[in-house]
Order: sequence, then C-alpha cells, then structure tokens
Amino acid sequence: MEKARRLRQLEAQAKTTLRHLETEYAYKDDVLHLYHAGLCRDQVRFGLFGRDLLITARLLNKPYFTHDVLQFLADTLGVKMDPITGEEPGRGIHEYEHMEMRGRVTRYNAIDVTPLFLVTAHEYLIATNDTSLIQEIADQLSLAVQFMQRHLVDGLFVEDPAYAGASQYALRATYWKDSCLPGRIDPVYPVTYALVQAQAVAAFRAAAALVQVVSGIRASSEELSSLAVHACDALFQRLWNSVLNVPLITQDQQGGIAGISSDMLHMLAYLEPGDISKRHLHAIEQSARKLATPCGYRTYAYGHVDYDPHAYHLGAIWPFEQAIIARGALRHGLWRVQEVANRVIGVLEAEGFPELVYWNENQAIEGALTVPGQGCNLQLWTLAVPSALLALEESG
Repeated sequence: MEKARRLRQLEAQAKTTLRHLETEYAYKDDVLHLYHAGLCRDQVRFGLFGRDLLITARLLNKPYFTHDVLQFLADTLGVKMDPITGEEPGRGIHEYEHMEMRGRVTRYNAIDVTPLFLVTAHEYLIATNDTSLIQEIADQLSLAVQFMQRHLVDGLFVEDPAYAGASQYALRATYWKDSCLPGRIDPVYPVTYALVQAQAVAAFRAAAALVQVVSGIRASSEELSSLAVHACDALFQRLWNSVLNVPLITQDQQGGIAGISSDMLHMLAYLEPGDISKRHLHAIEQSARKLATPCGYRTYAYGHVDYDPHAYHLGAIWPFEQAIIARGALRHGLWRVQEVANRVIGVLEAEGFPELVYWNENQAIEGALTVPGQGCNLQLWTLAVPSALLALEESG
C-alpha cells in the first residue's frame, strides 16, 4: 500500500511535468500531440525519437497517447534506400530532427524501432479494439513486417547498413544503447544485438496476430509464428555466452561481445515464460546481482572492458529501463529482480525525472546519487515509470 501511494504521488507529478515536453506534428489534415524526448536546463536537447515515443506509449498504456505515436511512426516509416540517413523500406525513424555525425545523418539509425512499432500496434489493438487506426496504417504495418522478414537471416535478426546501401551508420550502435559497444569502435557488420533479437521474437508474434486485421501482410499467421520460434531458438542457442553464462551483448563478424549487461534483464519483457528454460533464467537472475545497486540496475557490470559507473551506456542507471526490467521480472517470476528494479522509486523522489543517474560503488556515502551533466534533467520515458510500476503493483 505504501509503495502504491508513493507511485501515485509520482504519477501525479509526472502528469503535470509532461506538458513541458509537448509539441505538435502536422499529420494529413490534423495535428498530432507528441512529446520531445528530453530537456536539458529547460531547453530541448532531444526532439522527436521513434524509440522513445513507442517505449513511453507502452509504459504509459494510454490509448490516446499511443494513437498519435502510431500515426507518427507510420507517417515517417522508411520507404526508400538512403545511405546517408540509413533509411530503408519499413525501417522506423530514430531521430526526426536533422542531426549529422561522421558525415552521415542519424535519422534512421535504429534497428529496434520497427519491431517496437509492430508490438505497440498489436497491444493498442488488444487494448482498444480500434481496427480503424490499424486499417489506416495497414500499408506501413505490412512494410514493417517485410522489414522484419528481410532482416531475419537464418534465425538471427541482423543489422547491416548494406540494406541502406551504406558501409556504416552515423551512430556506432543502433539499438537503445547507441553511444558505443564495449571493446569496439564500430561493430563489424552484419551484427545481431541480443536484446533486439528478443524484441524481434515479440514483433513476429505481434505480426502473426495483426494478419487477422491487416490483409496486406504477405505471410500467414502460422508462418510468422514459426519465425518467432526460430528467432527465439537462435537467441539461446547462438547468442548465449557459455563462459559468463549470460546472453552475448552483441555478435558481429569479429565475434561475440560478452559482458554482464542490463540487456539480459530488459529482454525478458519481450519473451513469454515458455521461451526461456529454467537453467537460462536462473543464470540470468544470478548474474543480475552484479548489476544491482541501491538505485536499481546499472547498464553494465563492474570489471568488464570499458566499464565506468559514469558511462552513458556502460555503467550508468537509466530509470526507464527499471520499469521494463520490473515488467519482465514479474512475467517470469523473478521477485528479487523486481524488488531491485523498484528501487528506482527512491531515485525519482530524490531527483525528479532525469534521463539517467550515477551510482559509484567507491563513493563514501552508499547510495549517493548525482544527475550527470551529459544527461537530460527531464526525460520523456522516465515520466512514464510511475504509471508503469503502479500498473504492475496493482496487477499483483
């Protein structure tokens, strides 16, 4: 009861604060109500991001929010090959605003947006039975399924700029931890991210269900369900590191990138209980202890190559990820993991709704928090954390 009370209070604060990120997007003869990804000292640092909007929609579970997000994703879905932006047919947008890096543009530098688009569309349909929106974006959903099929190579969901006619992307990694990969300057393409592999499993299942409503999908429900099983098998048979006894972070043409990462907990939210053996689940739960802090789970474990407690994606703690980890933990019965993820409640009470926080095990005061200068002081998907955790608390 006390936890629910604290979350309701945070949820009310988040709802009031959300208006600071609100913006409008012209869509056909209408206007969509969307939200910037982050503010730094009251200035927009990150604008419209496909991934951030979709994850926020899933965490909030508010149909009105998800409705506009799906329309935006459909309106900006890739339709052609572009080696500068990384665009290809069916590829979801990463960053709407023009951002140049390394002689390229980040606009379509995300491999996980398309699977998230399909998963979110399916969840919206289940929650609302609003077939009219699904029919409205049916062509884009069909294109997204083709993207998924094209990128599934012998069971592995692969990322490769060659699909866009390029040799690299503007970003050094193209899933949510997009600043860098441990031990690599750039991945040697093609590459498979274990977390995105799990998202692909969920996306193929979503596509299999959407076939009933979207007639343009060029595959049967049975065929798409079979691809989900194939991808799930590949996750644990070909992307599992037997030395650390955890999933690889990434596998590229140079080999596997191993390390104890929050990816292994994050991915559980996209898998069904029957997808993962008790042996694998137990191994993940045991390894997760090396990621646990008084503030939740850090992104990467102490002692691994390139680890730094103040590193953006290789040591810091991201509040939004705690909500996803808690959801996956509840789904798979990992109560201890859920308890650690719920520690983020104290972070939000102390710090507001920042992009990320640090916890350094060598600090004199245990549990001391600092909001890093490189992070946003207000982040969209962090605002969704109280609602997501409250829903889990009330579900039981």
